[in-house]
Amino acid sequence: MLAGVLLKNISGLRSLVFLLAVAAFPGAAAANPLELIADFGIDARSFLLVGIFAGSMVFAVFAGGLFLRAARRAGKAETLARENAEHLDGERASIRSLIAAEPQVLLRWELDGPPELAAVTLDADLGVPAKAEEVVRYADWLESTSAVELEERMSCLLEAGESFAHLVETASGKQLEAIGRASASGAILKIRDITGDRKDVATIGNERKQLSQDKDVTRSLYDALPMPVWFRNPDGKLGWVNQAYARAVDAANTSEVCEQQIEFLSKRQRTETQRTFEEGKSHSKRIHAIVSGERKAFDVIALPFGQASAGIAIDVAALEVAESALSRHIEDHTRTLDRIATAVAIFTPDQRLQYYNQAFMDLWKLEEAWLEASPSDGEILDTLRQRRCLPEEADYRSWKQKHLDRYETTSSHDDRWHLPDGRTIHVVANHVADGSATYLYENITEQLALKSRYNALILVQKETLDHLREGVAVFGTDGRLKLFNPSFASIWKLNVEALKDEPHIDEVIGWCRVLLDDDDAWDEVKCAITSIDDEREPLEGHLGRPDGSMLAYAGTPLPDGATLLTYVDITDSKRVEHALIERNEALVAGDRLKSAFISHVSYELRTPLTNIIGFSELLTSPATGPLNERQRDYLGDIQTSSDSLLTIINDILDLATIDAGSLELSIAPVKAEEVIEAAVVGVRERLKHGALDLGVNVSEDAKDFVADGKRVTQVLFNLLSNAIGFSESGGSIILDCRREENMIAISVEDKGRGIPEDYQESAFDRFETRPQGSRHRGAGLGLTIVKNLVELHGGSVSLTSAPGAGTTVTVRLPVREAMAAKGPALDTPQGDEAEQGVPPLPPAAATG
Repeated sequence: MLAGVLLKNISGLRSLVFLLAVAAFPGAAAANPLELIADFGIDARSFLLVGIFAGSMVFAVFAGGLFLRAARRAGKAETLARENAEHLDGERASIRSLIAAEPQVLLRWELDGPPELAAVTLDADLGVPAKAEEVVRYADWLESTSAVELEERMSCLLEAGESFAHLVETASGKQLEAIGRASASGAILKIRDITGDRKDVATIGNERKQLSQDKDVTRSLYDALPMPVWFRNPDGKLGWVNQAYARAVDAANTSEVCEQQIEFLSKRQRTETQRTFEEGKSHSKRIHAIVSGERKAFDVIALPFGQASAGIAIDVAALEVAESALSRHIEDHTRTLDRIATAVAIFTPDQRLQYYNQAFMDLWKLEEAWLEASPSDGEILDTLRQRRCLPEEADYRSWKQKHLDRYETTSSHDDRWHLPDGRTIHVVANHVADGSATYLYENITEQLALKSRYNALILVQKETLDHLREGVAVFGTDGRLKLFNPSFASIWKLNVEALKDEPHIDEVIGWCRVLLDDDDAWDEVKCAITSIDDEREPLEGHLGRPDGSMLAYAGTPLPDGATLLTYVDITDSKRVEHALIERNEALVAGDRLKSAFISHVSYELRTPLTNIIGFSELLTSPATGPLNERQRDYLGDIQTSSDSLLTIINDILDLATIDAGSLELSIAPVKAEEVIEAAVVGVRERLKHGALDLGVNVSEDAKDFVADGKRVTQVLFNLLSNAIGFSESGGSIILDCRREENMIAISVEDKGRGIPEDYQESAFDRFETRPQGSRHRGAGLGLTIVKNLVELHGGSVSLTSAPGAGTTVTVRLPVREAMAAKGPALDTPQGDEAEQGVPPLPPAAATG
């Protein structure tokens, strides 16, 4: 349409051309536009229309260009957007793949909202919850320290946006990595398992942390130790010391020690330590150093660590004192063990002999040199078996192995070895945890024998008690009956079964009151049993029961605090005793009457007998005129018979005087030879008549003593008379006087027929005479007089004889000093007599 308009309006076309020219040559139009319009023959109206049209055309062209440009840009933008969307989808898929490919739990926080679980691809065995609200409760599934640390780090992340990467440990001990990062809208927490390099790094980190902790703990421990500890750097300088080191070198603190290099060891000691390090060895030595003004002992131990080193000085001053005390204790213990009778042997864990005492060596008769070589327990057993000092075992190897296997136990074993030689050895083996063993060997042969004899004795005593007629009861310290015999129950008519229940003394007394209700007697018995006095007195007495029976009782305190009661039924004994007393009184009265009669008769016979002797001596005197031989013989017989009769009468009178207690001794110094000679003179004619040889021996220390010389002569005369009477014609008699300690012994020995053993005991009785086939006749008073006179002197008489071997009578008189006889009589021992135990002399005086 526009083209049609232009063709119809040439003017318009011209105007259009003009506009184009103006547009092509703007400079020419600007110079003179009106001229230019005129040149083209264009009017103003046409030009205006053309201008408007041209403007519209230009605007349309420009707008179309812009539209085309915008369309092209929109297409490109759409293509780019499509490509970007596809790329984003790919990246999103990649990211999801990556998230899914890595085992992890991913949480995100948007502004102040709750956590959201973005991904859960972690293995459930690791212990991480699968829900967001459970994950943030860290204490439920993490170890307590890790939970606290993660809680603190998450607070910093959410509040201040501080990112972190931290290793945590689950309650089951699994290691995980927790990574926190801040995002534009909140925060993200990723929890993942650690593997590969990360795991190695985590392990190294944990180890480094642990080492750091260990280092801190170790140094803290070293700092707390009371002994100096130090570390040296590779250059040999002190790098670290503990507080004890600083105190030992009188430093203010450890820093001062390291700064000033204050040494605990001397230069010589450090040089020695370094020399030991160069040999590749650790250094250990005991040194002495002055610390806090005191000289103390230290055990120094230093260890090299490459070029560095560490050392410690252990204060062993107390240990030295303890070792010294222990050494003395061991020595005392060893000396003690060597003195005990129990054999002791100690074996080391490798079963070798470490110690033995003297009793061990004596018990088994083993050589000391061999024992010093520390033989094994098995070797000792083999040696003892060869010497037949072990029990006879059919399978010795098994027995030995069983014995040695006990080293692997920690218990004690008790055994008895019955040896072939009859000994029984009690073996106690004590095994300890370190494998060593201590053996005790005790010879209990005698102990078993004593136990056997003791048991046999107990049985014998029990049988004895059970068969005694006396009632026996033993009450303990608690007052209860501990022991009784059947006689006790029978005497008091008690129930045996009730007595076996150990009744109290009060119960027993109550049962016994049925037969005897005597309060005083039972109170005395009860007091003796229940008394708590330190010195308990025995009791005894008699009980008369209403049934007419008589009991003798006695209570004896026993060493263990118990009390022994005995009861004896003496009813019959008492009856017999009364009868015997009455008979004895009658016999004594008769004996006194007999003695009085004999004494009276003897006195009456002595006077005429003295006259007869006097007249016979007068008749034999030359003054009365000569006598023929027969007359002389008759007078000799009269004198001999009269002398014998006078001797008998004197003996009877002496016995009567002794019985009356009125015979006194005249004690004075006596010469042994004089009294012996006086006795010999009296029997000389009889010795000649019997052709007997008398030998007299007097020792030098028995020539003087103190006694009644006249009575000693009478004693010797009677002994010689008896010896002559029982000796054969041509025999010999020996009189020997000697000293035996504090006694003078005078013995008269004959070689006659001897005295039978059954008669020897009654030889000193009155009027006992047995000729024994000899011609001796006598009144049987000689030895009786001898015994009584010797006993008056405080001496004794003994007789030794055998049929056909003769008789020896020995008189022993106490030795007394001569000065002791100054008084008329000696009633008590004087001086040395009292010390020597010489019995006192009875009253002494002259003969009757």
